[in-house]
Amino acid sequence: MAADPSTSEPVSKKARTGEGLVSTWPKFTHRMNQEEVKTFFTETGYIKVPDFLSEDELAALNRELMRYRRDVVPNISNKDVFYEEKDNPDTIIRLERMQTNDDFFKDLGHSPAFNGLADLLLGEEMEPNNVQFFSKPPGAKPTPPHQDGKYFMHDKGITFWLALDDADEENGCLYYVPGTHLMGELQHEKSTALGFSQGLADYSAEMQEKEACMSAKKGNTSMAEKEVCMAAKKGSLLGHHPYTVHRAGKNSSLTRWRPALGLTYWAKSCQHDEELKRRHKEYQKKLLEELENKGRI
Repeated sequence: MAADPSTSEPVSKKARTGEGLVSTWPKFTHRMNQEEVKTFFTETGYIKVPDFLSEDELAALNRELMRYRRDVVPNISNKDVFYEEKDNPDTIIRLERMQTNDDFFKDLGHSPAFNGLADLLLGEEMEPNNVQFFSKPPGAKPTPPHQDGKYFMHDKGITFWLALDDADEENGCLYYVPGTHLMGELQHEKSTALGFSQGLADYSAEMQEKEACMSAKKGNTSMAEKEVCMAAKKGSLLGHHPYTVHRAGKNSSLTRWRPALGLTYWAKSCQHDEELKRRHKEYQKKLLEELENKGRI
C-alpha cells in the first residue's frame, strides 16, 4: 500500500509544527492571477496580493512564531535577534536567519505557498535565502528609504513581506516608489536605524537625477512624491525587486505593534558565487561589530 503523503513527515516535526503543516499548503498559483501579478511586477517593481494566507494558515504561522520566540530565541546567537530595549526580551523588533535556527521556518521558505513565486517574477531559478521577522513598536521611527540590492550586493533576488497584522499609515506600513527597479543601484549612505544600515543619500534628488530612466515619467516630480502607500491587511503579501526603492513610516500608534515576516529568495547562480559570499560575509561582520560596539545587540 502506498504511503499517505499527509503522514509522511516525522511525528516529531508534525507535532511541533501543528495544524497547517506548511509543506502541504496550497501552491502560490492558487492564490493569485499569475499573469496579472507578473505583468504588474514587470512594470512597477513590486506586487501586492491581498488575503494571500487564509485565516487558518495565518493563525498556524503566528503560533509557530510564538513558539520560536519562547523556545528558540533564548538559545540563538545575538546576531540573529534585535531588541528595542536590549535587556527586555518582550521587545523583539527583528529576527534573522530563522530558517537556519528552526525546521518550521526552513520548511516555510520551501513551502509551495511561497517557493516558485520568485522564479515566476524574475524569470530564473531561485532558492530561499532568508526568513526574517520584523516588528515595529509603538513610537518607532521611520525606516529610511533604501534598496534591498544594496544589502544583497546584486539584483538577482526578491523580498516578500507578509503582514501578520494590519499595517497602515498609523503603525508604519511600507511605501514603494513604482518604476525605481529600472534605475539600477542608487547612492546610499550610512543610517542610524537599527537593522537598516543604509539609506538613500538624497531621497528627492535621486529621483530628479534619474527621472529619465522611469517608465512612467511625470514632469519633475520627486521620488518622495511618487511613492505609493502599501497599507495591507493581515495575511496580505507584498514583494519587491532588489532595486525598488521603499521605506516604512513611523509608528504613530500608542499601542499597536506592526509585525511582519520577510522571505528573501536569491538566484541559484548567486548562491554559488564565492566572491559574492565573501563580500557579503565581510559586510555582515563589520556591521555586527559596529552594533556590538554601540551596545545595540
